Amino acid sequence: MIAFHRSGAVRIAVLFLGLFACTVVAAFAMGYVLVRGEIMAHLQANIVAGADAIADRLLHEPPDVVFSSSSRQRVAALFNADGSLVFGETGLSPFLGWREFPADNVGLQEEPEYRSMTVLAYGRQVGDRILVVAEGMDIVEDSREALTSGLLWSLAFVLMAGLAGAAIIAWRVDRRLGRTQVALTAYASGDLGRRLPISGSGDELDRVALSVNVVLDRLAALMETTRQITIDAAHDLKTPMTRLLHRLAEAEGNSAAEAKAVLRSAASDAKQIITTFDALLRIAEIEAGARRARFDLVDLSDVVETVADAYGPEAEQAGQRLETKIGPKLQITGDRDLLTQAFADLVENAIRHAGKGVTICLMAVSHSATVQAMVSDTGPGVPEADRERVLARFVRLEASRSTPGTGLGLTLVKAIADLHNARLELSDNRPGLRVTMTFAQPALAAN
Repeated sequence: MIAFHRSGAVRIAVLFLGLFACTVVAAFAMGYVLVRGEIMAHLQANIVAGADAIADRLLHEPPDVVFSSSSRQRVAALFNADGSLVFGETGLSPFLGWREFPADNVGLQEEPEYRSMTVLAYGRQVGDRILVVAEGMDIVEDSREALTSGLLWSLAFVLMAGLAGAAIIAWRVDRRLGRTQVALTAYASGDLGRRLPISGSGDELDRVALSVNVVLDRLAALMETTRQITIDAAHDLKTPMTRLLHRLAEAEGNSAAEAKAVLRSAASDAKQIITTFDALLRIAEIEAGARRARFDLVDLSDVVETVADAYGPEAEQAGQRLETKIGPKLQITGDRDLLTQAFADLVENAIRHAGKGVTICLMAVSHSATVQAMVSDTGPGVPEADRERVLARFVRLEASRSTPGTGLGLTLVKAIADLHNARLELSDNRPGLRVTMTFAQPALAAN
């Protein structure tokens, strides 16, 4: 059941109904004033014409002959200068100009059902006498009655149509909001696949539903990510935690030298666990978007050059060659520290997994409205089927199992790219792997 007294749609409809009713009344009132003015002007013109005709005849004919030809709806009387009646309607009195007065004492020869309640009279000089001509205002009264009747019928129709429209609007809105409430309740109860219904009309409720659905998608993705992180973390940390526990247990009863060796291994395992947790917290912070408030114009050329300078000696020590192809003054909007970390992780990943004798290249170029930064190597690369998978948390290919790491490096890079609305793409470098991040140029930098 619809609670009409609590329905916002009904209140809005009733408000507009009241405004429309007032508009109808105002329109009829204005129409009546205009119509009455036109009718009165026409009536006055007729009375003046009649008075002029009678005045002209009085110059040549006696009053009894002139007044004997009066019409059924018009009466006249002729008065002396002292106000005494010469001839004509006894209910009239002498005056000059225009007057309206009740028709009770004026003998208009009209049918009772058409008899006017008001008389419009006009007095003028005829020589030294006063001529008064009066006519019933039945046409004015009829127009008023017709307009009043039309107003009442129009208001009745407006009220009935408005109330019916308000009920229909309230029912439709209540039905759509009811489905919305059901969907949100189901979502809150754990049905994360439920979304608000869309009618397809494109109205404001559809636009709100689309925006809310985007939020629900985001919440569902975050909850699924949280669930997956918990599962992955528990699975990936179970082995080092178990190994740490066993090593600490083995240290008991050993000699001092053996205990120290076991403790050093345990400390290394604990450090790896802490590093993993730090990386997870870092990724969670980036995915939350809090760092976006620190965005500013960043010289990406300088960021890539700084990373290349920092890792050049390490690549050389690993038997690799680090090259750069960096365009000047490539500016983007972002967080310099996070961008530095992203490219550092990519270079470090290439140094660690590409092998000896490879060439690692850092590139940064501008393409019209975008800026591309690439880290490529000539190592074994990543199979095409695994390129999306290696971006997930704790995913490490078999070839990298023998090297230290958390399996979170590329995940962190992807989180940083998403925070900057950059497109991250892993492709074949023929041979090796190429990782490309494509940024949009800020308007000021593009100009």
